[in-house]
Amino acid sequence: MSKYMTFESQSFANGDLLLEALSELGFTAVTQGRELVLDGWEKRNARTADIIIRRKDVTSHHLLADIGFQKTSAGYVAVIDDMDLDYRLGKDFVFRLQSQYHEAAARKMAKRLGGTLVKERIGKTVKIRVKF
Repeated sequence: MSKYMTFESQSFANGDLLLEALSELGFTAVTQGRELVLDGWEKRNARTADIIIRRKDVTSHHLLADIGFQKTSAGYVAVIDDMDLDYRLGKDFVFRLQSQYHEAAARKMAKRLGGTLVKERIGKTVKIRVKF
């Protein structure tokens, strides 16, 4: 049976950077508001979020439920159906989103400081530096 998972240990402090990271991963149609209801196949376990990617807007993954991000005191935390993580998005989705989020933050810093962004891959590790 499917259930929503909340990733409280991996929060995204800045909503604008989160939206940019989602866009980089191909999720451009986003609904924003306060305590919007997530649409999933399990109606009895309704959850809410402040940033939502509606499953009807994501044709590439055939999601079972919406992807949400709930605003907390620590930032935005992901609320994602476990079956979507297992079979549609991949178990590493939150990790990939975090990587894009950090890259967006580095781009913003590079722009503010007048530098350029340099990405370097060493094995499975990606290092992002700002070069002046």
